Amino acid sequence: MIVSSGGEHLAQRGLVLKQAQALARSAPVIFQIREKMLDAASLWMLCHEIAPFIDAAGSLLTVNERFDIALASGAKGVHLPESSCPADTVRKTARGLIVGQSAHSETVALKASSAGLDYLLFGPLFHTPSKAPFGPPQGLEQLQEICEKVRIPVFAVGGITPDKALACIECGAWGVAALTPFLDAGSMPETVSRYLSFMPS
Repeated sequence: MIVSSGGEHLAQRGLVLKQAQALARSAPVIFQIREKMLDAASLWMLCHEIAPFIDAAGSLLTVNERFDIALASGAKGVHLPESSCPADTVRKTARGLIVGQSAHSETVALKASSAGLDYLLFGPLFHTPSKAPFGPPQGLEQLQEICEKVRIPVFAVGGITPDKALACIECGAWGVAALTPFLDAGSMPETVSRYLSFMPS
């Protein structure tokens, strides 16, 4: 899973669009857009613009929290922060969308997994500046416990470089998510390939 950084679209004009276009040369992924600095109209325009590129690449576009914009823009899913509105309410309202949620503790993960979600994003696994506000690293042992206790796919997030991906998969994670390694849109396809090279075949 590739996560947009939440600010580069403003700081580096057009980065998200370049990332979406680069997916045409990449293996299919989930692309989560979380440009929180954009107002609703700008976010809808951006999602509407990048959705065709992501669809054509066989990838899935999910929108952070704004399931209304996901529905209106042609995105395939919505990703809920830990503090978002209840997942089961979103599921009933946004029928047809893939619904995932972030969890930063075992308590939240277990509760969220019974709310009709399609997947969990659990972390931070390792130290990373972008996830520092969510607390200390959870570590691989905690990831394994979560994966054993929930019945939906778990994506590991937080400081996961390609060489750390296999350890997460061996703990039971369905996949991994990352932000910083994909900030260079030009090298995105190669970066995706590096992650895949560490995954079980």
